[in-house]
Amino acid sequence: MTLGRGRPPLVPDPGQQVHLLNEDGSRIEGFRAVSGPMSTETGEIIIRVAIEQEYKDSQREGRRAVSMAWPAERVEVFVPWYKWQRWFTR
Repeated sequence: MTLGRGRPPLVPDPGQQVHLLNEDGSRIEGFRAVSGPMSTETGEIIIRVAIEQEYKDSQREGRRAVSMAWPAERVEVFVPWYKWQRWFTR
């Protein structure tokens, strides 16, 4: 899902690289989204994420990746700078 045409996505699609945010605001890199947004029994919105290497291994082996739930508001979609450089410099 994107904010607008040609802008960085706000919600990751399965397979997209993501950064996870800790409660203290620090960023953890090296993850892939395994699912889109889902709601829990308590109403929290989560996204299932896997470590980059686990994601690649699972794709190669044809199985589901071992993943964990992470709050959607603390997931950032990773977009390489070169892809969006034109948009930011307009």
